[in-house]
Amino acid sequence: MEILDQNLNVQEQHHEDHELQFHGDGAQYFGIVALNVLFTVLSLGLYYPWAKTTYRKYLWNESELNDSRFTFNGTGKEVFKGFLLVYLVVAIFYLSPFLVQMTGNFTLLPIIYGIVFLLMIAVLPLAIYGSFRYRISRTSWRGIYFDFDGNYKDFAGIFYLNVFFTIITFGIFSAWMRTRIMKYLLSHTTLGQNRLDFHGDGATLFGINLIGGILMYPTLFMYIPIWMKDRFNFTINNLTIEDQEKRRAFHSTLQSGEAWKTLMVNGLLLIVTLGLAFPWTVIRKMRMYFDNIVIPHDFDLDELSQADSSYTNATGDEIGDFLDIGIDF
Repeated sequence: MEILDQNLNVQEQHHEDHELQFHGDGAQYFGIVALNVLFTVLSLGLYYPWAKTTYRKYLWNESELNDSRFTFNGTGKEVFKGFLLVYLVVAIFYLSPFLVQMTGNFTLLPIIYGIVFLLMIAVLPLAIYGSFRYRISRTSWRGIYFDFDGNYKDFAGIFYLNVFFTIITFGIFSAWMRTRIMKYLLSHTTLGQNRLDFHGDGATLFGINLIGGILMYPTLFMYIPIWMKDRFNFTINNLTIEDQEKRRAFHSTLQSGEAWKTLMVNGLLLIVTLGLAFPWTVIRKMRMYFDNIVIPHDFDLDELSQADSSYTNATGDEIGDFLDIGIDF
């Protein structure tokens, strides 16, 4: 019994050696958001890429693993290039009625909207792929960059094939589509010599979404935090990191009570403050997630070596943000 206790103490020490923490402060983040919103408004939206980068730099830098902070190395200039493309698409969409009215040829309106719609469908895989690749490749820890070695052509093939299956099944296949996309993106992500992977299956995610969709309405949407917790746990519990010798699994300890309390309070804060508490809700949610991710205890962080990453094209990242898509928990 004494030997067992000693082993447990050793394991606990290993877990303590791999602490993942988030130190963000709501008041501080509110000041950053308020100032950048002001700059964005005064610049008629042109400052938005720099504001977006500032938010990321703060959130990344407040994230810590083993007493070392993460760093987001992207720049506003990189994001601005993608922003210009998005701005052009939005301008065409909103200016089309005025242009059609000036010409008097109203048959052009559905044609223009149809073209814009097809363009948006065409860039969906670019949005997901580019957004993920850019954020990953511009993130570092202890000076070591994450890297992404996927191929856009392969990803687009997977994306459109699964979109086809999702359409012909009236959306039922969407859970399998999501897991396959996550599998591709994460399996092509590395940190040093270690490669991430995702092992979740569509059937499990479909069950989670089915239960969440059924219980959401009779509970007056109060089941949503539990639904979000289940999706978060599904993602983390199916995430692994592997070197040349061993595959190690991540684990989530997030419980329904904590998720419900945190997310319901966040919702109430947003309602009572008319949205002004948004920075605090972001900090609260990130702290909840970070505090409940268990890093594999035998993952040797000291053996990590520099990964080669030089991808700085943020076009896909900006499109992904504009369309509100991408891979999340």
